[in-house]
Formats: sequence, C-alpha cells, structure tokens
Amino acid sequence: MAIWLVIMLALPFAAAAATLVLGDRRVSGRISAVAAVGSFAIALVVVFAYHVARARHALAGSFYLDGLSGVFLIAVAFVYAVVALYSIGYLHPGIGHIRLRRWYWPLLNVFGLALLATPVVANLGVLWVAVELTTVVSALLVTAEGSDESLEAGWKYIVIGSSGLAAGLLGIVLIYAAGVPSLGDHFAPTYTALAHAGPHLNPSLVRTGFAFVLVGFGTKVGLVPMHAWLPDAHSEGPSPVSAMLSGALLAAALYAVLRFGAIAQLAVGPTYVHVLLLAFGSLSLLLAAFFVLRQSNYKRLLAYSSIEHMGIVALGIGIGGPIAAYGAFFHVIVHAAAKTLAFFGAGDILSRYETRDADAVRGVIRVAPFTGVMVLLGALAITGIPPFGIFRSELLIVTGGFSQSKYALAGLLIVFVNVAFVGVFQLFHRMVISPPDVTAADRTRLSRPEQPLMAVAMLASLTVVLVLGVWIPSPLNRLLHAAATVIGGRV
Repeated sequence: MAIWLVIMLALPFAAAAATLVLGDRRVSGRISAVAAVGSFAIALVVVFAYHVARARHALAGSFYLDGLSGVFLIAVAFVYAVVALYSIGYLHPGIGHIRLRRWYWPLLNVFGLALLATPVVANLGVLWVAVELTTVVSALLVTAEGSDESLEAGWKYIVIGSSGLAAGLLGIVLIYAAGVPSLGDHFAPTYTALAHAGPHLNPSLVRTGFAFVLVGFGTKVGLVPMHAWLPDAHSEGPSPVSAMLSGALLAAALYAVLRFGAIAQLAVGPTYVHVLLLAFGSLSLLLAAFFVLRQSNYKRLLAYSSIEHMGIVALGIGIGGPIAAYGAFFHVIVHAAAKTLAFFGAGDILSRYETRDADAVRGVIRVAPFTGVMVLLGALAITGIPPFGIFRSELLIVTGGFSQSKYALAGLLIVFVNVAFVGVFQLFHRMVISPPDVTAADRTRLSRPEQPLMAVAMLASLTVVLVLGVWIPSPLNRLLHAAATVIGGRV
C-alpha cells in the first residue's frame, strides 16, 4: 500500500513540475488530467483493495488510513480528477476568463497534492501543514481571472484562512501538551499515539484544544460565523477552482476537524464534541438557507449552498448514533459530486453570458440545451431531490435524528433544507427555463458547441450523484460504516 500512496502523491507533484516548465500549453492540461485521473484510480485501489476500513499504517507509520480517511480521500481525489478534465475545455480560447494561465496548471496540481495528502498523513502536525498549503495555493487560484474582485476575494481568503489555521495550530499544541504526561516530552503527534493515550489525556487541555481546532479548521470549512471569506472566494474564482474549493477543500478541512474530534471524544467523551458540532452545524444551516433566498449572483448562491451542506454534515455527526453518522459521511461523497456538477454548469453559463447576475441570464436550455439540462439537474441534485444521492444522505441524517430522539434537530434539518431548495431551484429554474431575451447575433454567440471534456466532467459528476442515490456498492457501504465507528457512533 505504501508504494501506491507514494505514486498517488508523486503524480500531482510530477505534473506540477512538468507544467511549470511547459507553461500554458495544451500538453500541460493533458499531463494534469492524466495525473489527476491516475491519482483517483490509485485512491480507489488503496481504499478498497487494501480494506482500509480496518485501519492500516504504511511507510513506517508515515501514512495512516481508516474508514474516516477513506471517505475523504475518495471525495477529494474524485473532485481533483473531474476538475482537471473540465479545466482543459474551460481554458480553451474564448471560454474561461483566466488571465494567469501559465500558473494555473502548476497551482492546480499542487492544490491536488495537498488535498490528497491531508487524509492520509499520520502526523497531525503534517496534517496542519497540508491544510495550510491548500490555503496558499487555492488563494492564488482564486485570483486567476485577474479582476479586482478576484484579487480582493483572494486577499480576504488568505488573511481569514491563515488566521483561522493559526488558531487551529494552537489547538494542536494544546492537544499535544495534553499527551505529554503519558507519552513523554518528545512523542510524535500521530493519531494512533494520541488515540491510544486518549483516556489518559488531560481533559481540560483537550477540551480547550479541540475548541481551537474547531474554530481554526472550521474557518476553512466555512462554518458560521467563520465563513466570511467563502462566498467571495467561491463566486469570484474561476468555476473549476470554485468546484474544487467546494467539493474538496471544505471536505479536507472538515476531515481535520473530525480527526481531532475522534481524539477528543476518547479523552472527554462524545457529548462535548457532538454539542460543539451541533452548535456550529445548526447555525451554518440556518444562516446559509436564508442567504440562499437573497442571492442574485448564481455562483454566490452556490457558495452559500456549500456552507449549508457543511452544516448538514456537522449536524449529522453531532446528532450521534450510527445512522446519522453514516448519512453524514455519505453526504461528503455525494456533495462532492453534486457541487462539482453545479459549479461546472455555472462555469459554462458564465463563459457564454459573461455575467454572474442571474437576472441577466435567461433561456439557457434553448440556446445551449446540454448546459441547460446539466445546470437544472445540478440544482436538483444539490437541493436533495430524489433520486439524487443528497436526498438519500439527508434522509439518513433525519432518520438518525429520530432514532436518537433528537426530534428538534431532525425537524430543523427538514425545514431549512426545504428553505434552501426554494432559493436554489427558483433561481436556476428562472435562468434555464424562462424564454431567452437575446438578439439573433447573441443567440449565435451563446449557442457555441460544447467542449467535449467539459461535458465529460459534468456527466461523470452526474453519474456519481445519481447512481449513489439508488445504489450503494457493498465496499462503499462497509467504508461508511467504518467511518461512523471512528466518530459519531458505533454500528
């Protein structure tokens, strides 16, 4: 397994180096796509062929994988793969408005490398470094269009994100200090070491440390009230970057929160961890649902939808019990697929209409039928309409809430998911279905042919979120159960 993990991380590293030398050339996109798809294929091999649901170490303890790692590794690897494919078409002349083209592919591959490393590294200090690297690289990618708005969004993101991770680092230091009495002054802060010492960790330091970790890494997750950077970064960045931020970056940061939460609950019990996750998750769900209703910028609306969905995952873990936890981890995977589909569709609309204002976009399905269908299906997928996978994950979380006698929380989820549905669907329905208000010349310009790889990426995301809505393969089912035993509740 160690060899496969090294190759998985070496592919984006080699692609970053090669594309840095080659610059903005067509071959750079092909190299990146091969590296990304190859990394995803290896991630599937590592997770399912080696049965990481049982927890495994590799490379002298440098890597650690269990059910929790496997869920998030699959999610980020899939997003990296489809974003690389989509980006080839998006960077075609006359489509994507990316000015910093020479740096796009190297940065995208470094971003993919950091995201892939986050769920597999054993040392929690290295985990922090990987998440911090995602901040620096993705902030530069947010500015790739070169507009004043994107530069402001990138600056805001890096300041808030780095400040949050500074708080997260303090939390790691406190949890490390909690282990010193039982593990010695110079122990390696691996998950295994701290988990074994869990019952002997200083409870006060663990409580304080996890609170800092939740606030710090929760800033990257976009949990309210640490979310201020997210709507700007997701709406102003290039659409493939927005997809990677929403589907992969938020998931990687959430993984860090849950990994430390798994340690904290061994030291102080699950109630403390679950209450904090419930508080931040409920607040995120409530605020995001109402902000979705007020948006006219369709990319900004998708950004608030991402906050809503991270709140749903936090709520599912916080409810506790095997059913809600299973649903929360399933939600991570289906959200990654659904949100990439939604942002890919939004990117295609933006490239045609050259505006983020939903009021200026009408009749997409008539001028670009494939794009219109994908956008409408993406809107339905992220709002949890059956038979898409998000409906199934949300139903599991609600069922878990009822099974744990947490009726108010289950009701909260039902109400605000429906509030978000109204906001998302009415905006995208108006953009896609309403009669087009364009001249004949504009209709000719808007009706340009689809870029094949953009279409392939959208169809791949659609396939995942649709298939998982009606069928969960047995290996994935076992992985989700294993993740639920790490944090959230035993099966």
